[in-house]
Amino acid sequence: MELKVYHRTEYRYSAPAKDSVNEVKLTPRDSKSQKCSSSIVSVIPAARPKPYLDLYGNRSHHIELPESHDRFVVEARIRIHTAPGLRVEDYPYGVEMSGLKVLSGREDCHPFLQSSPYIDVNPGIWREAVDMMSESSDVFQTCYAIMEHIFKEYDYKPGATAVTTHANEVIKRKVGVCQDFAHAMVALCRSLNIPARYVSGYFFDSTRDHRLRGSEATHAWVEVFVEGYGWIGLDPTNNKVVDDTYIVLAVGRDYTDVSPVSGSYFGGGTSTLIVHVAVRRVDVPLAVL
Repeated sequence: MELKVYHRTEYRYSAPAKDSVNEVKLTPRDSKSQKCSSSIVSVIPAARPKPYLDLYGNRSHHIELPESHDRFVVEARIRIHTAPGLRVEDYPYGVEMSGLKVLSGREDCHPFLQSSPYIDVNPGIWREAVDMMSESSDVFQTCYAIMEHIFKEYDYKPGATAVTTHANEVIKRKVGVCQDFAHAMVALCRSLNIPARYVSGYFFDSTRDHRLRGSEATHAWVEVFVEGYGWIGLDPTNNKVVDDTYIVLAVGRDYTDVSPVSGSYFGGGTSTLIVHVAVRRVDVPLAVL
């Protein structure tokens, strides 16, 4: 599938801001499941984004705005090809939970088994995860059960949480949005020694009635590591195994590693954030492009 994305993030300040330093992650990763054919990041006030790869291989930009400004705008225009997802008959069943301990020694898995700023691996969360896995001894089956539990038992409610809400609170209150559901699932999987990483990106809602939650916005989901198969995407917000309607921007331990736009500045007074996202197939016109 070929998709195109328009993403605009705008900060408006009540007083002039200056010496703004920002990290932007709005250029998709290339992988076996997606290939980015075009990605343009532009900034107002005019500045030259400096590209680099972060610790987890995410394509990032460093942006500095030393001069005084009353708004900061970042726009991304993306075209990308995505590969078909796993068929049901190809789901990676058959990998036993008993083999998970060896993964802690793998460089690509170790960071995604530990506690992190929004994730706390503790006995209480482990007990909840054990209840969700029931009698399963299969890694993928356990992860699927956790995803399904969050989808069915948690209340999707925009505004009920903040961007700083910790996974512990989400698991306790069972309410939130895609970021919260992803944090909860990461915490539950890690508590069972299943490597799990947080994913930031987009998805195209291909359903006729547009019933999926979180489209037309930056979305979040989870990737779990299954030995012999690699990283498998699961979306607890929509109870879906990730397919070719999803676009990965960045992966990390939790939201702190993948925030699309983050930074600091001096002054500015109070700020207002306005975000607009549109995701379309290339055969569907996208006016802003």
